[in-house]
Amino acid sequence: MTPTAKTGTWSGHGLWRYRADLGIQGDPVTLGEGATPIVPYQRYRLKLEGISPTGSFKDRGAATAITAARTAGAATVIEDSSGNAGTAIAAYAAAAGLKARIFAPDDIVASKARAIQVLGADLIKISGPRSAVTAAAVAAASEAYDVGHARDDAFLEGTKTIAYELFEELGDELPDVITPVGQGTVLIGLAVGFADLVAAGRMERAPKLHGVQSEACAPLVRGASIGRPAPVVPQPSIADGIRIPEPTRAERSYAAIRYSGGRWIAVSEAAIERAWREAAAAGLLMEPTSAAAIAGARMLNLPPGAVVIITGSGLKAVERY
Repeated sequence: MTPTAKTGTWSGHGLWRYRADLGIQGDPVTLGEGATPIVPYQRYRLKLEGISPTGSFKDRGAATAITAARTAGAATVIEDSSGNAGTAIAAYAAAAGLKARIFAPDDIVASKARAIQVLGADLIKISGPRSAVTAAAVAAASEAYDVGHARDDAFLEGTKTIAYELFEELGDELPDVITPVGQGTVLIGLAVGFADLVAAGRMERAPKLHGVQSEACAPLVRGASIGRPAPVVPQPSIADGIRIPEPTRAERSYAAIRYSGGRWIAVSEAAIERAWREAAAAGLLMEPTSAAAIAGARMLNLPPGAVVIITGSGLKAVERY
């Protein structure tokens, strides 16, 4: 299938197959991201983003954000991250010949911290709430190029390609799609991508999008009825990738769920761990954060064939099994 894009035709392989529909200029920085598989699991279909170059969907956003940064003449890029985004930005910055400074919580998972350092980035750990990490990164960006995944729209140009791939593989009558939500970069990217397809006349309507958070830190779920994140005191969570008490793009996350007709759900730590271990027993290694989406799909009783976004590889968390 080679649908006509806004400015050309989709051709090639992976994320940059969609170059004609990406608002990104310059020579692509790529490590082979995109084109992730869909596999059946129980009554659902899993989109396995964990096979990406650094093991998470964040590679999509890093590819487009770093391409934009290099094209703009950046020498050093800044990101704040609990791990996966930092790893992705570190890798793609290295591929582009740029320096990277990654600000992270001081309780960042050790394996993710090491990956950032191995990839040549400067890792700066910040004590205090997650908002302090963001504040430190924003301050540092006065002297560097900010590619923060929660702020840089160039990052969303990469994550929206998940929607394009689902459309190509499953057709224009897609089933429900569910994803873990921290800062919302998958959820918002999906909404943008499907909106592109509807506007271009390639889809009649977007599928329902559903967002999952852990009960240990669920500001978006708790505040869904009023349309703004509820104040929360984040508790320890096995799903560290979505432990974000103050999501930056909350209004866009809410819009993605509202306009698609989807729902929010918070799942317990026990449900996340159960889904995580059951998947491993079936041969599927994934981050606990990803398993939250499986737990959410079960709680919402999503229809057979619903797509679950598996955001990260279990190899990042293998020491926790």
